Amino acid sequence: MRPVIRKDEFEKRQNKVREWMKGKGLDLVIFYADDRLVYGQAYARWLLDYQPEFEPAFVLIPAVGPAAVVTGAESVEFVHTSSYCDKAYAVWEFLHPDEEYPYCEVVSFRQVREELEGKMGKPVIKTGLAGTSAVPYHLMKDLQEIFGAENLLDVDSELSMLRAVKTENELEVIRYAYKIAEAGMKRAVEVLRPGVTEREVAAEAEYTMRKMGSEGMGIETMVASGLENTAPILSRTTNRVIQEGDLVVITLAPRYEGYHGAVARPFYMGKALEDMLDRFALLKQSQEYTECWLREGVEAKKVDEASRKWINDAGLGDHFTYTGVHSTGVIEFEPPILASKSDVKIEENMVFSIDIPMFLNDWGGMRLENGYIIKKEKAERLVHLDVPFEIM
Repeated sequence: MRPVIRKDEFEKRQNKVREWMKGKGLDLVIFYADDRLVYGQAYARWLLDYQPEFEPAFVLIPAVGPAAVVTGAESVEFVHTSSYCDKAYAVWEFLHPDEEYPYCEVVSFRQVREELEGKMGKPVIKTGLAGTSAVPYHLMKDLQEIFGAENLLDVDSELSMLRAVKTENELEVIRYAYKIAEAGMKRAVEVLRPGVTEREVAAEAEYTMRKMGSEGMGIETMVASGLENTAPILSRTTNRVIQEGDLVVITLAPRYEGYHGAVARPFYMGKALEDMLDRFALLKQSQEYTECWLREGVEAKKVDEASRKWINDAGLGDHFTYTGVHSTGVIEFEPPILASKSDVKIEENMVFSIDIPMFLNDWGGMRLENGYIIKKEKAERLVHLDVPFEIM
């Protein structure tokens, strides 16, 4: 059977949040969630196994009492049938202004607050807000009016770190997510050749991953070919026909049970010149060297320094275009990020992606990405992908 996150895991997470709230003296924490591809579902999925569709939501964790979801009218039954949450409110603040929902009782967010206070037997005053940067302007104004701007605290950075060390149940799921990513990349390589389009390659990879249980992508599948598509850090998979002599960079990030695997590989269509082979070798050396530093107790800045060493020594430091080591979980790219100014120390059972970049070149760009679980002495590699750089 494929691994899943068990119900008791979600209960433990909610209790973990409440313990953290107690230390901060918080009466309530509000978690914003929506259906944005990369970041939107994170807290809702982590706390309740709820993945918003169409309508955004607030997940409410009170200091005392069960969790609840505040959302739009179309989502109330969806919450009940697709998550571990028994209470969902439809509120005016989340309704589309031109829609009517006669079948559903709609209340105000202020009424929800009053009901929570009745159950808690005390007023809700000090309130934490997570996912703050994604909250739309009008909703933020509503929250400030209902709770008081002086009582709303941005707790996103601290709460996101509660997800950093994974449980054994999470690790089971993450390992399988990376198996899905690996299978998708293998299929992409099988169909990669001159004459096919980027989207045809992406379709084959995604079909394979879907058959293995992927529920979607944490980021859009990127199949980039040619100078203009590979030079930027980000790319959009297009109908471009792949040609002999192209550099092709494929990045896959399937989502499985809310968790992500992430793998990226560069390829050259045909016999590569020596300078292109040297660049690929440099990526591999950088990744393997960084892997040696991924172990319990090592400081983030040391890992960042290690990841850049080979590229810097080759005089290509300006093309190492972003921090190359970040955690992965219910977001494909989430804290902790092992940057040069970070004081985070690596802990056992954290999960990281080593993503070595070399972009913004006059010849194009490439990345090499694998996943790892932190152990005391040596990181557990999650991708064992033996595919050729040259596609002949």
